[in-house]
Amino acid sequence: MASNSTLSRRRVLKGAGIAAVGTGATALLSGNKLAAQGGAPAIATNSQAGRKYKAFVKSGPALPEVVELTARGLVGNQVLLRVEAAQTCYTSVDQVLIAGTPAGNASIVGHGGVGIVEAIGPQVASCRVGDRVILNLHGACGRCFNCLNMRSDKCRSGQAGPQQPIATMANGTPVFGRTGAMSELAITGEEMCTPLFSPSVSAAEISMLTCVGGCGLGMTMTNIHVEAASDVVIFGGGPVGLASVLGAKVKGASKIILVEPIQYRRELGMKLGATHVVDPNQYKTRAPIPNAQGNGDRFKDALVDHLREMTKENHDRVWSGAGRNGPHHVLEAVGGDKIKPKSHPQGPDPTGVTVLNQCWELGSSIGSIVTCSVGQPNNAFVSLPASQWADGAKHHWPGTGGGTNDRRDSPRYVRLMETGQINFKALVGKTYPLSQTREAYQVCADREVISTVVLPNG
Repeated sequence: MASNSTLSRRRVLKGAGIAAVGTGATALLSGNKLAAQGGAPAIATNSQAGRKYKAFVKSGPALPEVVELTARGLVGNQVLLRVEAAQTCYTSVDQVLIAGTPAGNASIVGHGGVGIVEAIGPQVASCRVGDRVILNLHGACGRCFNCLNMRSDKCRSGQAGPQQPIATMANGTPVFGRTGAMSELAITGEEMCTPLFSPSVSAAEISMLTCVGGCGLGMTMTNIHVEAASDVVIFGGGPVGLASVLGAKVKGASKIILVEPIQYRRELGMKLGATHVVDPNQYKTRAPIPNAQGNGDRFKDALVDHLREMTKENHDRVWSGAGRNGPHHVLEAVGGDKIKPKSHPQGPDPTGVTVLNQCWELGSSIGSIVTCSVGQPNNAFVSLPASQWADGAKHHWPGTGGGTNDRRDSPRYVRLMETGQINFKALVGKTYPLSQTREAYQVCADREVISTVVLPNG
């Protein structure tokens, strides 16, 4: 006996197909100020080819500028985002502000951002149309040697093969942009994207995790584990260093000392959780110690001596646990200055090399030293006593990602924002539209505010 509830297999499949297309189209158009120009949602058609959008593009030695691009069709595991926010990482200021800086292929500027998924390629599994995702600086393929050995922060997915252009300029020049988010749209691989499910946190706040904030939190929460009641010294009070202050506070450090030459950054550090701040320009004296022992200090350094005094134990009874000769953890987030700030002081050594030596000297005999900066001169070297390098017990963790596993850690970092345990609102200094991206980088380079964020779609 026939029943009204009976459905044919053909009817089920036909209905599901219509629903998929309808859902994709609705998500593509709802709330989008850039109504799709050609192409249908790639979730159903693997298209998007021909769609027009604007992006901040670096092409050759000339300074980058906002140009109109035409999207290429999505393939494989590519994801298309409508970008909500992208932070201006200091490491890009030379390519944005210094004419003549060489470049390879024409590329969209940026180290990642936050956006809404509007289309996905046929092989995408983790992202859906309508998701908010963070476009990370580092991929996490889960298959390469580094990922399989617990270091997905150093994923080799970018080395798996030649990168494919994602768009075309008006003159036909192909444009690349795996992490480029200074753009109305971003097209990238699924391995670069992590879906987030915390609607109460703003896109501008989340964008600070792409590179700088994630790196700073990673330095205190991944490669090393800051213990409760420990002493932590952080060199550098930019967004990376201040994120480290937040991470050290969450982990329960009792003494968090921020070393930073700019006053407003020291003051912000105190508000975010630093217990003490130090201006390194007040402790510039540094001189070699004649006939220094191979396993001892080679320099009489006023800053190192001051920081050691600040982290000195409250007793000297070795048989009762004393004997630490420096802080438990030393973190470095300084690097080399690419552009001299217009109105704020630089540190004692703008190359950033002296700080690296100071970190090694300051670290206790069994302590942890985490460095994450870039920008030092190409011909600069850090010199360490051979006996300490070969037979010492200091732990050094280098890496620009701070050890953060983006896919694992980004959601938990956002959860900490959501619950108020870390305050990333304080790290968003000023926002700019896409048309003022160069100005945003200039303000970043001059350290006028703690950071700048571009909002490509308003």
